[in-house]
Amino acid sequence: MNPFKYGRVVSQDDYCSRSKLEKQLCSFIQSAQNVLLEGPRRVGKTSLIFHSARSIKGLGIIYIDTLEIKTANDLCRRIIKSIAAFEGTSGMLEKLFKALAHLRPTLSVDPVTNLPSFSIEAAADLKPDHLEGLMDLISDLHKRRKFVVVFDEFQDILDIGDSREAIAILRNKIQFQTTIPYIFAGSIRNRMNSIFTDPDSPFFKSAAVLEVPSLDREAFVSFLVTKFASGKRVVSDSLMARIFEIAQDIPGDIQQLCSALWDSTSFGQRIDDRAIPEAMEVIYSREQNGYEACLVNMTELQLRCLCGLARIGGKAAMSSDFLRQTGVRLPGSVKKAMVRLEDQRLIFRENGEYKFVNPFFRSWLLKKGFY
Repeated sequence: MNPFKYGRVVSQDDYCSRSKLEKQLCSFIQSAQNVLLEGPRRVGKTSLIFHSARSIKGLGIIYIDTLEIKTANDLCRRIIKSIAAFEGTSGMLEKLFKALAHLRPTLSVDPVTNLPSFSIEAAADLKPDHLEGLMDLISDLHKRRKFVVVFDEFQDILDIGDSREAIAILRNKIQFQTTIPYIFAGSIRNRMNSIFTDPDSPFFKSAAVLEVPSLDREAFVSFLVTKFASGKRVVSDSLMARIFEIAQDIPGDIQQLCSALWDSTSFGQRIDDRAIPEAMEVIYSREQNGYEACLVNMTELQLRCLCGLARIGGKAAMSSDFLRQTGVRLPGSVKKAMVRLEDQRLIFRENGEYKFVNPFFRSWLLKKGFY
């Protein structure tokens, strides 16, 4: 069985410990300190949260995924769904049903799991002011059972048309819920900063900041080598260095590449750098449809700029050399294309440098030789 897990929350033997961060996060949770948890995509923020929270006896988790929310209706429904999932585990779903009766909820049985299923009528259009009642409900629930509330990918709340009102309502309620710890996790630093460090934002300086960097390389290498050893596979030091280089030190991407290496090698094999191309082909075969879908929605200018980033890098995307190699005439055209590529979540900007969200997409573009 392939021992490498990625793309989901991991725990127990699949979790690589971050003792210092875990200790700090647990301390914040136990003191009901709200936390801004920042770190790149797929660095392991969500797994860190769940591992830390689960280590505190008697503590529950209301997990609210705000990725790609576009309206206040989306946000309210995500919150309701998360509360229902939490309450379903504690046998209090009927009380939740009564508390939200004004939203015409439906209580049924999931035919697959045979467990109670809670939903809100699709026609109900939930507005920002519904957030007040939902936040009050969270406060009432906390009187019966202790939990931490997690808003994951919280920066996407800025995509709501009336985000200012939604953020103000959340902040107004949360500031009085002094016994409930809230964790706001995000992977796009400039957007999270606009929520928590902009003096004009309702959430200005409302949470302690905890950075989640890449895992300590020595500890992570040891963790990965042990995983390979479970299949009697031996990996060279140069291979491990190459894996980290290709995956740009992002734990989730590193695990994905290790998983592909496992699937493309055999029990008892000694694996070195020569195994990389075949492992990359495994990843491409699984993700190619997604890559091609991205290209379909892209203009020629955007594709030229994206391929330029793949070849040259994103430190000097507006330079004359970048313009020459991509065949784009004006820096303004490059800037406009970069904004669009960021909106499509294909690239992001960090410390003035543009980077690929998915490093394997970058490798695929180079292999295909576009422009």
